[in-house]
Amino acid sequence: MIDDNKEITEMVCFFLESQNISCKEVNDGKEGLERIRNEKFDVILLDLTMPDYSGYDIFNDLKQENLLKQNNIILFTASYIVDDDIKKMIEEGIKGIIKKPVSVDDIVRIIEEFK
Repeated sequence: MIDDNKEITEMVCFFLESQNISCKEVNDGKEGLERIRNEKFDVILLDLTMPDYSGYDIFNDLKQENLLKQNNIILFTASYIVDDDIKKMIEEGIKGIIKKPVSVDDIVRIIEEFK
């Protein structure tokens, strides 16, 4: 899970781990990109709006490096995104979007689809 809000990553990861789903927290976009490049994850929850290095930056870098489609990246954001942008990002390899606020049960359900 890549999100600059530490409280959110801690809460979501705590709940996921209580459901026997392993979760790694990353609160920095550049660190998140490096982890994606070097590790394999079943699902990556990616916040779009982060300071310094955003989820959009990560998306664009992964797209340029041809790493987007081989990762199960779910956008996890409270930001407004127009439907055409969502459609385009899905066509380019994003697997879906979860809009905050969301119940942790819904997060688990979506993650389970990719296990």
